[in-house]
Amino acid sequence: MGSGMRRFISKWYLSQDPYDLALEVTRIKSRHKWSHADLIKLARVRTKDPAVSAVLKAVVRGLAAAQEEFKDKPEAQPILEYMTCVKEINQCSEPEVAIKLIDKHSFDVESLPTHLLNHAKVWEHAISRLPVRGVLSHLRTMAKRGFLTNESSPVLGKVLQSIRDPLALAASKLQPADILSVIAQVESCWEHPPTTAHKAKTQSPNYVKIPSPHHSLITGLQKMLVSSLSHVPKVPCSVVICVDCRPTITKGCWGLWSLKAVKAMSLTILALMKGGADITLTTLGEDKLMKQLPLNTTDTVETLGSRLEKVKGGVMDPALLMRWAREGTKRADLVICMTDSHAEVDREDLWTELELYRSTVCPVKHIYMALSSKSLFPTVANKTDPHMLDICGWGQDSTRIIQAFAKDCF
Repeated sequence: MGSGMRRFISKWYLSQDPYDLALEVTRIKSRHKWSHADLIKLARVRTKDPAVSAVLKAVVRGLAAAQEEFKDKPEAQPILEYMTCVKEINQCSEPEVAIKLIDKHSFDVESLPTHLLNHAKVWEHAISRLPVRGVLSHLRTMAKRGFLTNESSPVLGKVLQSIRDPLALAASKLQPADILSVIAQVESCWEHPPTTAHKAKTQSPNYVKIPSPHHSLITGLQKMLVSSLSHVPKVPCSVVICVDCRPTITKGCWGLWSLKAVKAMSLTILALMKGGADITLTTLGEDKLMKQLPLNTTDTVETLGSRLEKVKGGVMDPALLMRWAREGTKRADLVICMTDSHAEVDREDLWTELELYRSTVCPVKHIYMALSSKSLFPTVANKTDPHMLDICGWGQDSTRIIQAFAKDCF
């Protein structure tokens, strides 16, 4: 290990608050065959702070050695007492005792050993200490143990109570895309993409599929999604959106295979609208004519997605869209083309139409979204035009990227 890497690692450990460091080294002991002890020894981490030194000593030499060396250092005693409590709960096997320790020392789920997570009582007690974002991140762990399958499950009841709390949702700052991603994963029972390797794995006698969560969980998440739309940042602008409405719109997104491209498109449209955008929604019909589609403030991801699926569309032509907008003098700050998979685009024609629109109507930016594609080759965006952007696949930050692009944030 070079001196630069040693300084980098040492700086990270020494910049931590003693309690935060103690929590981190006890919560995650190792990753990818590297432990905290390995890194501390290789980087030769040293400090004169007794509290931090006690944590480092406990990681490398053990808690007993740290207690012996720092027994005369009052600054180190609270940290050592905390690490003793962590050791106690790691060795605990009775859920009732673990619950008492959780209450006494305010442990969260991240601090609990795996064997305690097999007890519903522990989850039931620990969920109330988790923020909504933490509850959503642990749904798979709870479902894997069968705690979300039955309607009468007290764990499911606690989860539903958490995701129905409007104040907790507001404090979490969760965006609609975050929740839609969770819904897609829950609906697919967190299955991996249907690749050849995974299909072979599912045929193994040792393969255990995660039980399907109760439908009330998906219903609760969908209501949570609707509520979260009011938390979208306000970015007023005028947007023309063209959606590729061919049957392939139901394909999965790159980055989240269980999320249909049509649902990702619907959410992006609704989120932009809730953020204050004046949206003109269009598609290219099978007759190669532009058609304007209805868009209502009462639409949900399901209702809008269902309407888009029923539209019979043709192969999207971004240049034709710009020509239609220019000839109709439709003023827009941003034009977005949404498709599932990248189709061949006449880039030169598109670039020409963009310049004509800018010179005759108003300045405009252009985004080309291919939600089921990993990459675009060749790119649709002109590399010399800073007002064109290509987006491939689906990400939870997609809407925020679009809003930032519209407002010249990058």
